[in-house]
Amino acid sequence: MRYLLILLVAFGCNTSKEKFASYGGEISSGDAITTIDFLSKVSEEESTFKVRGVIEEVCQMKGCWMTLRNEEGANIRVTFKDYGFFVPKDISGREVIIEGVAIKEVLDEDVARHYAEDGGKEYDESMRNSISFVAEGVLVKEG
Repeated sequence: MRYLLILLVAFGCNTSKEKFASYGGEISSGDAITTIDFLSKVSEEESTFKVRGVIEEVCQMKGCWMTLRNEEGANIRVTFKDYGFFVPKDISGREVIIEGVAIKEVLDEDVARHYAEDGGKEYDESMRNSISFVAEGVLVKEG
């Protein structure tokens, strides 16, 4: 009976660990804020954040950007530092942790049109209002 209890405790400890695939620079999964908290803190001044959210879409050309889903409806576009890494194109809907620098900005119309095209969407003027997040590292939850 004692061995069964030890196995149950050991198994219980192991099931709480999340597994992530890592892209870009090394980051940890701890201390990430939600997209709602992030949206309340991001401004027109660059700041560093670690955010946990769900991927809305990924660039289907190369995996060179992604957007995060959020309840506020704001577009959170994530690109990758120095164009130095990409993410898989088939990870929409997966949970992710990103760490990097973010800022609220109005995109140039050509850039907004490019993003709409890469995402398979029709351009809309509202797409120019964006929150740009340049991630140094990305963790994509496995499973």
